[in-house]
Amino acid sequence: MEIKTRQIKDKPLTIIIEYPILDTKTKRLIKKIEALDFVVSGNSNGKVFQVHISDIYYMETVERKTFLYTKDEVYMTDKKLYEFEEMFRETGIIRISKSCLMNMDMLYSIKQLMNSQLEATLLNGEKLIVARTYLKSIKNILKEDVRC
Repeated sequence: MEIKTRQIKDKPLTIIIEYPILDTKTKRLIKKIEALDFVVSGNSNGKVFQVHISDIYYMETVERKTFLYTKDEVYMTDKKLYEFEEMFRETGIIRISKSCLMNMDMLYSIKQLMNSQLEATLLNGEKLIVARTYLKSIKNILKEDVRC
Protein backbone atom coordinates (compact mmCIF):
# COMPACT_ATOMS: atom_id res chain seq x y z
CA MET A 1 0.00 0.00 0.00
CA GLU A 2 1.23 3.47 -0.84
CA ILE A 3 -0.03 6.60 0.91
CA LYS A 4 0.50 10.04 -0.58
CA THR A 5 -0.60 13.29 1.02
CA ARG A 6 -0.50 16.87 -0.16
CA GLN A 7 -1.96 20.14 1.03
CA ILE A 8 -4.08 22.10 -1.42
CA LYS A 9 -5.36 25.38 -0.01
CA ASP A 10 -8.90 26.60 -0.71
CA LYS A 11 -10.20 23.10 -1.56
CA PRO A 12 -12.19 20.67 0.58
CA LEU A 13 -10.62 17.47 1.87
CA THR A 14 -10.60 14.97 -0.99
CA ILE A 15 -9.59 11.33 -0.65
CA ILE A 16 -8.86 9.26 -3.74
CA ILE A 17 -8.52 5.51 -3.34
CA GLU A 18 -6.96 3.62 -6.22
CA TYR A 19 -7.07 -0.17 -6.08
CA PRO A 20 -6.42 -3.13 -8.38
CA ILE A 21 -9.59 -4.97 -7.21
CA LEU A 22 -12.44 -3.94 -4.94
CA ASP A 23 -11.95 -6.53 -2.20
CA THR A 24 -13.30 -6.72 1.37
CA LYS A 25 -10.32 -4.85 2.78
CA THR A 26 -10.82 -1.94 0.36
CA LYS A 27 -14.59 -1.81 0.95
CA ARG A 28 -14.02 -1.70 4.71
CA LEU A 29 -11.47 1.09 4.33
CA ILE A 30 -13.94 3.12 2.25
CA LYS A 31 -16.69 2.61 4.85
CA LYS A 32 -14.35 3.66 7.67
CA ILE A 33 -13.37 6.84 5.83
CA GLU A 34 -17.03 7.63 5.15
CA ALA A 35 -17.82 7.06 8.84
CA LEU A 36 -15.33 9.75 9.86
CA ASP A 37 -17.80 12.29 8.49
CA PHE A 38 -20.84 10.90 10.38
CA VAL A 39 -22.06 12.81 13.41
CA VAL A 40 -24.77 11.88 15.87
CA SER A 41 -26.75 14.23 18.10
CA GLY A 42 -26.40 13.50 21.78
CA ASN A 43 -27.62 15.22 24.96
CA SER A 44 -25.49 15.85 28.01
CA ASN A 45 -26.44 18.06 30.95
CA GLY A 46 -29.34 19.58 29.03
CA LYS A 47 -27.21 20.57 26.03
CA VAL A 48 -27.22 19.03 22.55
CA PHE A 49 -23.84 18.01 21.09
CA GLN A 50 -22.71 16.67 17.73
CA VAL A 51 -20.61 13.56 18.39
CA HIS A 52 -18.38 12.15 15.65
CA ILE A 53 -18.94 8.44 15.23
CA SER A 54 -15.16 7.89 15.26
CA ASP A 55 -15.08 9.26 18.84
CA ILE A 56 -17.64 6.76 20.14
CA TYR A 57 -16.24 3.77 22.04
CA TYR A 58 -19.58 1.99 22.45
CA MET A 59 -23.34 2.49 22.50
CA GLU A 60 -25.65 0.95 25.04
CA THR A 61 -29.36 0.81 25.77
CA VAL A 62 -30.37 0.96 29.42
CA GLU A 63 -34.06 1.10 30.42
CA ARG A 64 -35.16 2.05 26.86
CA LYS A 65 -32.65 4.90 26.65
CA THR A 66 -29.63 4.82 24.33
CA PHE A 67 -26.29 6.17 25.51
CA LEU A 68 -23.14 7.00 23.52
CA TYR A 69 -19.86 6.56 25.37
CA THR A 70 -16.76 8.47 24.28
CA LYS A 71 -13.38 8.60 26.02
CA ASP A 72 -14.53 11.13 28.63
CA GLU A 73 -18.25 11.77 28.10
CA VAL A 74 -21.61 10.01 28.03
CA TYR A 75 -24.40 11.30 25.79
CA MET A 76 -28.02 10.27 25.56
CA THR A 77 -29.63 10.00 22.12
CA ASP A 78 -33.12 9.44 20.74
CA LYS A 79 -31.97 6.84 18.20
CA LYS A 80 -32.29 3.12 18.84
CA LEU A 81 -29.39 0.65 18.63
CA TYR A 82 -30.83 -1.06 15.56
CA GLU A 83 -30.82 2.31 13.76
CA PHE A 84 -27.14 2.80 14.55
CA GLU A 85 -26.39 -0.79 13.57
CA GLU A 86 -27.98 -0.23 10.17
CA MET A 87 -26.38 3.21 9.64
CA PHE A 88 -22.87 2.03 10.45
CA ARG A 89 -22.87 -1.43 8.90
CA GLU A 90 -19.33 -2.37 7.78
CA THR A 91 -17.69 0.56 9.58
CA GLY A 92 -16.34 -1.48 12.48
CA ILE A 93 -19.25 -0.78 14.81
CA ILE A 94 -20.71 -4.14 15.68
CA ARG A 95 -23.33 -5.59 17.98
CA ILE A 96 -21.83 -7.48 20.90
CA SER A 97 -24.99 -8.04 22.94
CA LYS A 98 -28.70 -7.37 22.78
CA SER A 99 -28.15 -3.96 24.37
CA CYS A 100 -24.66 -2.94 23.19
CA LEU A 101 -22.73 -1.94 20.05
CA MET A 102 -18.95 -1.60 20.15
CA ASN A 103 -16.55 0.36 17.94
CA MET A 104 -13.86 -2.17 16.90
CA ASP A 105 -11.40 0.69 16.37
CA MET A 106 -11.49 1.26 20.15
CA LEU A 107 -10.74 -2.38 21.02
CA TYR A 108 -7.53 -2.81 23.03
CA SER A 109 -7.70 -6.50 23.87
CA ILE A 110 -10.03 -9.45 24.02
CA LYS A 111 -10.05 -12.35 26.47
CA GLN A 112 -11.95 -15.65 26.49
CA LEU A 113 -14.06 -16.18 29.62
CA MET A 114 -15.01 -19.56 31.06
CA ASN A 115 -18.68 -19.36 30.05
CA SER A 116 -18.06 -19.12 26.25
CA GLN A 117 -18.20 -15.35 26.34
CA LEU A 118 -15.50 -12.83 25.50
CA GLU A 119 -14.39 -9.85 27.55
CA ALA A 120 -13.49 -6.89 25.37
CA THR A 121 -11.25 -4.22 26.91
CA LEU A 122 -11.43 -0.85 25.18
CA LEU A 123 -8.66 1.73 24.85
CA ASN A 124 -10.12 3.71 27.77
CA GLY A 125 -9.99 0.63 30.06
CA GLU A 126 -13.74 -0.03 29.90
CA LYS A 127 -14.60 -3.75 29.84
CA LEU A 128 -17.56 -5.09 27.83
CA ILE A 129 -18.95 -8.61 27.58
CA VAL A 130 -19.47 -10.10 24.12
CA ALA A 131 -22.50 -12.38 24.37
CA ARG A 132 -22.27 -15.90 22.91
CA THR A 133 -24.82 -15.01 20.24
CA TYR A 134 -22.45 -12.42 18.75
CA LEU A 135 -19.15 -14.31 19.07
CA LYS A 136 -19.12 -15.35 15.42
CA SER A 137 -19.31 -11.80 14.06
CA ILE A 138 -16.50 -10.48 16.25
CA LYS A 139 -14.30 -13.50 15.54
CA ASN A 140 -14.83 -13.03 11.80
CA ILE A 141 -13.75 -9.40 12.03
CA LEU A 142 -10.68 -10.32 14.06
CA LYS A 143 -9.72 -13.04 11.53
CA GLU A 144 -10.20 -10.55 8.69
CA ASP A 145 -7.91 -8.04 10.44
CA VAL A 146 -5.20 -10.69 10.82
CA ARG A 147 -5.34 -11.45 7.07
CA CYS A 148 -5.11 -7.76 6.08
